[in-house]
This record gives sequence, C-alpha cells and structure tokens, in this order.
Amino acid sequence: MISRDYPYMYARVSAKRAKLLDESNYNQLIKMEPNEIARKLQEGSYKKDIDELGVKYDGVELVELALMRNVSRTMANLIDISPDSLDPVINAFLRRYDILSLKRLLRWKKGEEKGEVKDLLVPVAQYTVEDMEELSEKSFEEICKSIEFSDSNVKYQSFIEDTGDVRKVERDLDRAYYTEMTELADSIGMWFQKFIRKEIECENLKIILRLKKYGLEKEKIKDWLISEPETTCVRKTLQASDLKDAISEVEKCEDIQFRDYKNLEQVEQTLEVERLKSAFRTLHTEPLGITSVFGYIVAKMVEVKNLRMLIRAKETGIQNQETIKRNLVIA
Repeated sequence: MISRDYPYMYARVSAKRAKLLDESNYNQLIKMEPNEIARKLQEGSYKKDIDELGVKYDGVELVELALMRNVSRTMANLIDISPDSLDPVINAFLRRYDILSLKRLLRWKKGEEKGEVKDLLVPVAQYTVEDMEELSEKSFEEICKSIEFSDSNVKYQSFIEDTGDVRKVERDLDRAYYTEMTELADSIGMWFQKFIRKEIECENLKIILRLKKYGLEKEKIKDWLISEPETTCVRKTLQASDLKDAISEVEKCEDIQFRDYKNLEQVEQTLEVERLKSAFRTLHTEPLGITSVFGYIVAKMVEVKNLRMLIRAKETGIQNQETIKRNLVIA
C-alpha cells in the first residue's frame, strides 16, 4: 500500500499540474471545431474519458461529458493520494460544488432551471446523482430544511432564514460557505487567505453591480452581500450613485478597463477573469506546501471552465479568436 504522506502528494500534484493546458495549447484549440477539439484533448489527460464516451457521443456533447467525468475522477484521485489529515480540508473546499448543485436543484424546483435532475449535479464534491434524485422528490422547503454537512464546523441551517425565497436561500448558502472558507483559510496560509478574501470581494462587487442596475438603495443592497463590505473597493462601489459610477469605481480599484460597461454580463466575466489571473500569479510564488494542492484544484477547475466556454463559443458560432481568448483564464 502506498503511504499517503505529504512528499508523495506534492510529487503527484506537481505531475498533475504539468499536464494542465498552457497558452500554446489554447492557441491551437481556439482555431479548431468541436470534433477537432475532442480529438486534440484525447491526446492528453482527457484520453480515458473521451475514449470511453466517444463510442456514444461526439462534438460538443462529448467534450462536455468528458470534462465533467475527468474532473470528477481527478478530485476523487486527489483525495486518494492525500494524507488522511488533509481529506476534510479538501472536502470543505470542494463543498462549493455541492452548493452549486443545490442551487441548481432549488431553481429547478421553482421552474427556473431546465433539464433532468442528473444534469443539475456538478460531480466534483460529495453529492451523487442518487443524492440529487432523492432530494428532488422533496418539496422546496423540505430541501432547504435538509441542507447540512456533517463534516463541516459551520451549521448551515443556522444561516438559512427564509425557506420560501430561492434567492435568499442562495445568499444564505454563500454566507455559510464563505464563513467556513474564512475559518479554513486561517489554518492553511497566506495565499489561501488572499484567495478567499479576493473571491468574497469579487462576489460582493458582482452583487452590488447587479442590484445597482435595478436601482436598489445602498442599505437594501447590503442585505444581499455575502459579508460586511470589508474592502475599500467594495465600500466605494456600494456608495456609488448609480451603475455607471459603480463600474467606474471597480475599474479604478481593480485596475481594469471594461470594454463595454453597458454589458453587465461582460463586466462580471472580465472581473472574474482578472481575479483568477491574479490568483494564478500569486500561486506561482508558493509552488510547495498545502497551498500547492489548492492551487492545483483552482487551476484544474479553471481549465474545465475555459474548455466549456471555448466549446460553447464554437457551438454558438463565435469565431473571433480575440473575443474567445479575452474570456479565457490563462496562467
């Protein structure tokens, strides 16, 4: 039996990181059509998944399913090779994907999400298709009241205040999750603390911009934030008189120039891309230690996000390579 110690884990994680796509890989993929992208991915770490699924699927559907299967296998393997003491920490970080699955299920119960129950699952964390199907048989309120994670130090039920409003439940789940992550970050190190703080700031900025668009007052917007507006950027954006001024504040404090400030979806995407690029830059300063494991998880999930965005752009007929590349997060 292989000893699951830290040096072994670091070596395996380093080997996995070396297989991640780089800028030259993306430059090739951008020029390809969906079936060509599938064949190219088949040459690397996605080979097993594409080989198994390629018998039944092709094109965009093949790539989408292969990505999900691959990331599920990758995260399960990461837990397998990690020391027992690290398993709860990795599981806590991956809980964000269980929460995303729950949000999709709750929207589905309210008729705001399409598709089959199995399609709502992000198969990265602890929830299985069977778990989702069992939950789907319950009412919206019953699902809300059943949400709890036995391996978490945070009691999620204590955060859920209103089991009738899907938006408020989503907000409360985010608050519980980021409370857990903030506590977790204190035990991991500076890089992870900065990563989580930046993620919270980014989420709060996106919330403020969305609600400024609808003309909500400052005090009402604060009710929807994940946490108190702790950073100067969040406070100044919250104080802005309207959406245009709020976007200007974000541009100044984040040192970003939005190409089209009237397109809020594009503004949010640019903000997210810049946040992840910043995280990658910080990551390269700490290539060893527990931080390297979380850095790899982030990098792997970003790769999957990049590939899904790329394949969907091709599916919808977007051919402008610069447009696609602007929306990729490349280390």
